[in-house]
Amino acid sequence: MKKFAYSFPILEHKIDKWLSFAEEINTSKNDEFSQMHKRIGVKKESWFLQKSDDGYSVVVYTEAESDDFLENFKNDTSDFSNWFRKEVSELQNIDLNYKTQMPIKVLDWEEE
Repeated sequence: MKKFAYSFPILEHKIDKWLSFAEEINTSKNDEFSQMHKRIGVKKESWFLQKSDDGYSVVVYTEAESDDFLENFKNDTSDFSNWFRKEVSELQNIDLNYKTQMPIKVLDWEEE
């Protein structure tokens, strides 16, 4: 399984809307979210809201079958994926239709 962690800034005045979006994903849209992840090859995803001196960031941890999960996501044209990309774009001011530059992994430890 491939592991990924990445973050996107979020403006403070959009945090409440983003938290509502996350709640919607956790509840009424959870089945569609799960189906999307199956289509794109993601096995696990966690979201975190982090505050720093520079503002807020959304931090995402993903486990996927391959490095291609972002390309698979970009190419998923289901109604849910289109809605999801639109919501994220509006809330976080990023365009998920373009390849995201992934950070370089420098440590990956786990207990054996």
